[in-house]
Amino acid sequence: MDLKQLSTFVQVAELGSLSKASVRLGTAQPALSRQIRMLEEELKITLFTRHGRGMVLTEIGHTLLSRATSILRQVEETRADITDQATAIRGKVVLGIPPTVGDVLATRIATRFTTNYPDVSLRIVPAFTEYLLEWLYRGEIDLAIMDAQEKPENLTVQPLLKENLFLVASKKDQLDLNKPIRFKDVAKRNLVLPGSNHSLRILVEKEAEKQKLHLKVPIEADALQTLKDLARHGHAATILPYASIHEEVEEGKLTVATIIEPTLSRKLVLALPLARQPSNAVLRFSQELKSEIKSMVLNGEWDGQLLFDQ
Repeated sequence: MDLKQLSTFVQVAELGSLSKASVRLGTAQPALSRQIRMLEEELKITLFTRHGRGMVLTEIGHTLLSRATSILRQVEETRADITDQATAIRGKVVLGIPPTVGDVLATRIATRFTTNYPDVSLRIVPAFTEYLLEWLYRGEIDLAIMDAQEKPENLTVQPLLKENLFLVASKKDQLDLNKPIRFKDVAKRNLVLPGSNHSLRILVEKEAEKQKLHLKVPIEADALQTLKDLARHGHAATILPYASIHEEVEEGKLTVATIIEPTLSRKLVLALPLARQPSNAVLRFSQELKSEIKSMVLNGEWDGQLLFDQ
């Protein structure tokens, strides 16, 4: 099993077709087919199910795809770090990010970083914390912003931000930032919240349980835009960080109120795997990420308390 075989396998798996992979790689289709066959023979497994419309990965093929993607990316990063000068910033960065943070930060950090470091390829992957942890351990992402939990094993965790949460509703509700609302009164409303595995939902449910309150959640929605749309059209109120809805509030599409007794907040951290040495590009990206978050907080675009010095 060599890197060329793994690279061919990844291309065929992603495209689902030898002919498409042949066009992308500029290699004759029989040569690609031979590499896949040699790989299957060496491993003594079947990687693809062949049919008239293309090739579909088997279950064991999916396992190899995850490992091969990680191996090839590490090889690429190693080559960039060793062959370039020690200070060169090249290669690829894959950032995992929760949807409620991604809508706020993704465009800002992508613009900032790719402008300053055009030789680095950036990929941003939105997902919930449980998936981000799994992908960090498997080497599919380089770093992730996530909700603070008990210190996870085999990760280095850097505190980023203590982020306040707000009650969000339609303009007809006429919520007012200058008129706080108690959590027990929030619980009396119909709410649209993410599913039970989402960290924001868990936070709200824990507070309700502490106060012996029962939340009324007739609608669940994991997508941030769906939460905002349902609130905007008056189906139910929701609970979100201010940064994720500040544009809609300024445009008069949503209204918002501070939650008190208690104030609801969550802590965001930046996590990197201990088992893998971060590339120069990843290290520089983490610095730029912190700078962008700090700028947004100081400019009033992100309501929260910074948890790092820079």
